[in-house]
Amino acid sequence: MSTLPSQNSPRFRFRLAATYDWGDIAAVTQHAYGQYELEIMEDCRASFQRGMQSVLAAKDNPDMEWWVAETDHGISGAVLFCHPDATVPALDGSMVTLTQPEARLLSVSPQARGLGLGHRLMQICIQRARDIGSKTLVCRTMPEMDSANRLCQQMGFEKRTEAGARHGAMARLIDYVYPITAETAEATAPKA
Repeated sequence: MSTLPSQNSPRFRFRLAATYDWGDIAAVTQHAYGQYELEIMEDCRASFQRGMQSVLAAKDNPDMEWWVAETDHGISGAVLFCHPDATVPALDGSMVTLTQPEARLLSVSPQARGLGLGHRLMQICIQRARDIGSKTLVCRTMPEMDSANRLCQQMGFEKRTEAGARHGAMARLIDYVYPITAETAEATAPKA
């Protein structure tokens, strides 16, 4: 039996990460994405790992916010909220400047899956996009990321780009966009 509380338990805290969290965030993220190692094409794997490492190393970038889900047992999930104008690495090795806010590297430790942490972390990103006046939030996945694709679809993200629409390593990406309206913003606002 799991020692983790339910998603509604007051023992789950969702907060902006602090400097001392970077090691735990890196561990949770790498552990969560480790399941895709064998599934991601060989030509994409190295660029995926480089991109993850450089984003994880961007802890002092004011255009990026790491949000974490933690319990008394430590950090169980994390997501990176990137502001528009953030410069981030792309899978093809280039650097891109975002034009819309983006949720990146949503990660939930295998032991905490199924408790709604990923959903709640994405709600935080939607709320942050609303807070800065954006009309959309972007999230990118890959075909192998079944749970991420399901989550985006269940939450109302619209598929904007199918895998294969680009060339090289970027061809692996599926783009989802969440439209932020007054009604959806109220529905995703954190409960006090």
